[in-house]
Amino acid sequence: MVLLDQSPSAREATRAAVPALKVAGPVRYLAFAERAAWVENPHLRPPLGRATDLAAAFEKAREAHPARILLISDGLFTPAPPPAAVYAYPVAAAPHAEIVSLLAPPFPLEGERVELRVRVLLSQPARVRLHFQAGGETREVVRDLPAGAHGVGFTFVLREPTPVRVRLETPFGDDTAALSLKPAGKARALVLGDPAAARYLRAQGFLVEEAERLPATLPRLLVVGTSVEQLGQGAAERLARHLEEGGGLLFTTTPKGLFFGGWHRRFPLLPLKPKPPEPAAFVLVLDVSGSMAGEKLDRAVEGALAAVRAARESDLLGILVYSDRPRWLLPLGSASEARRRLAERRLLALRAGGGTRLAPALEAARQALEDLKASPKKVLLVTDGATEEKAGALAQAQAFRQAGIGLRVLAVGKDADRAFLKTLAQTAGGSYAEAGPAALAEVLKDTAEETFRTQFETGPFPLALRPHPITRGLSPPPPAGRLLPAQRKPWATAVLQSGEYDVLALGERGYGRVAALALDLGHDLKDWRDTPRLLANLARWLLDTPARPRASLYQDRLRVLGRFREDLWLRTEGRTLPIPPVGRMVYEVRVPPGSSDLLVYEGRRLVLRIPRKTSPEWPLQDGRETLRRLAEGSGGGLLPSPELGPPPRIPTPLSLPLALLALFALVVELALRRRVN
Repeated sequence: MVLLDQSPSAREATRAAVPALKVAGPVRYLAFAERAAWVENPHLRPPLGRATDLAAAFEKAREAHPARILLISDGLFTPAPPPAAVYAYPVAAAPHAEIVSLLAPPFPLEGERVELRVRVLLSQPARVRLHFQAGGETREVVRDLPAGAHGVGFTFVLREPTPVRVRLETPFGDDTAALSLKPAGKARALVLGDPAAARYLRAQGFLVEEAERLPATLPRLLVVGTSVEQLGQGAAERLARHLEEGGGLLFTTTPKGLFFGGWHRRFPLLPLKPKPPEPAAFVLVLDVSGSMAGEKLDRAVEGALAAVRAARESDLLGILVYSDRPRWLLPLGSASEARRRLAERRLLALRAGGGTRLAPALEAARQALEDLKASPKKVLLVTDGATEEKAGALAQAQAFRQAGIGLRVLAVGKDADRAFLKTLAQTAGGSYAEAGPAALAEVLKDTAEETFRTQFETGPFPLALRPHPITRGLSPPPPAGRLLPAQRKPWATAVLQSGEYDVLALGERGYGRVAALALDLGHDLKDWRDTPRLLANLARWLLDTPARPRASLYQDRLRVLGRFREDLWLRTEGRTLPIPPVGRMVYEVRVPPGSSDLLVYEGRRLVLRIPRKTSPEWPLQDGRETLRRLAEGSGGGLLPSPELGPPPRIPTPLSLPLALLALFALVVELALRRRVN
């Protein structure tokens, strides 16, 4: 029996091999592809479908009880048990190219830059030409690709329902694929404390809501241009959870935003950090004499705690308390995290008692600051009463002026010696203020923050865009007149820089994305025509977090990425299969052969639809090796030509003739004996 492979990949090569076909003895011919059929002439090529089903061909062959099978094929099939020994003549598969799949985001937003991924299958190396057409944008990609499956991307801005068409051209065949994309709605953003950002985003088609505090339910994208304190207690922790769960965060620079808002101290997931300036030195001199007991000391401690939190690690901080004599509650040194925690513990344990001797306290503070390399150097004196040895205190104030150390005097309570304390501040060249117990903490905190505050540097500062999806197609920005000196953290990427400064940095944390901008949108970037586009591109990038569902398909493996709260299921061709997790946010399943469109459900909710073209006829496998294993496993082998000689002669067993001869001899012997008798 001769089996002739008439599938699309082998039809022409089988036809070319038929003239050389030679088979000794009686023979029948069976043509096969997706179906099998008997043919009278091996030159006939009946239409039998576009796939290859070797099992069906072998089942048909069993009807004739073949002694041997000559198989002419390219070997691009799934092997099956043969009904007899197979002798295979391999032919070369026809070259082939096709578009296997065209993938797009499942729920793209209006104005989003959508990325399409086309997967191309080549049976042999070739120069391919891909034509993309979508939304009025066209692109041609020419590449030299090896055999196998390859992915190529194309991006365009989706503003309305848009048909997408891709055409593949190769020297040995063309193919096309198409789909239609419809925006799932407009992108939403909540802007806190940055009116300029809200205006730019609205102009770019975003649905923008503005608020002063964090609402109970957070949208996927938040733009934060205000301070930690303004957003209320627990705001930093809520934003950290929002980021971990797949949200997008953008921190902008306003008079109350980014470093001015204290986010670098309270939010460790910020991608920018202040570039270490020359450290500031601050000493709090706190009166803890008996008259400060009660609410005055409580409010002073509250303000001192805020002052400790305001310091940067590069700054120098000291706390000196005095009554009858001075003592360092926290010796002057770096404001490291460990020292800040130590200061907080000691402040909370502070008690009032004793008299009031100011001069030794001022002397100790001056001596600690005098030889330091720091700018500015400031001392805040908090006291509620008159002091002994006023002359000595005034002499120390004069020494403060000569050493260039600033002194701010804060008089607390009605019994303070205001005239003397004003004179003390004037002598030092400093400032004087009064505060009741209720306002003491706030005044103390403001003074510390003013000392440690990060300041704008004035330029001009040339700005340079770095390659990134959000900077694609933008014009060069003009120089900035000022900016906050900042550096990106090691895990972040800078996409806008000015010399040694990183101006815009972004990155992924948890399941979300975060960015920080060290320029004021309403002041420092208002003269750049592409500021709205930069902000919109950045906002859309922040929305496209790792938690957003997406999928990739390679041969028979479907990989789904994203964060899901319920189990994932694949539905295709009437079957439902679980998609188990194989890693963090990664799920994978083997796709059944012949599957077309793939539907991914989270519980009962459809989250992804993957249109798929089946390609059973040109699988990426070594057909010759498949034929060799099939033939040798059946007792046959590979043939160098489509020729099959007569079967070997089977020797006749000698046991039966010898037994008959012995029986004949016995009969003859018995007959002779009877005659003799």
